[in-house]
Amino acid sequence: MPQFPNHDQHNKEAISFLRNHSVESIIDAFIETRKELIEHISKVGEDVRFTIGKGKRMFSGESFIKIFVKHDIHHLQQINGKLNN
Repeated sequence: MPQFPNHDQHNKEAISFLRNHSVESIIDAFIETRKELIEHISKVGEDVRFTIGKGKRMFSGESFIKIFVKHDIHHLQQINGKLNN
């Protein structure tokens, strides 16, 4: 798979994009992209292994999804932190 984008640049662009959208539309977009991810990754055979960019670590569809779940939990914790302040 292609290399992940530069996180700092990606986040900067995302923040700029999100400023012009409602919370509801942001949540809807998140849900839609996660549905697309699940749809695409579910088509990957259980025996398929792949790398990301020039990395050497091999991923399965399941291990790849775990990356997203962990990252989503990180952001949920950030959101909850802001809401509880």
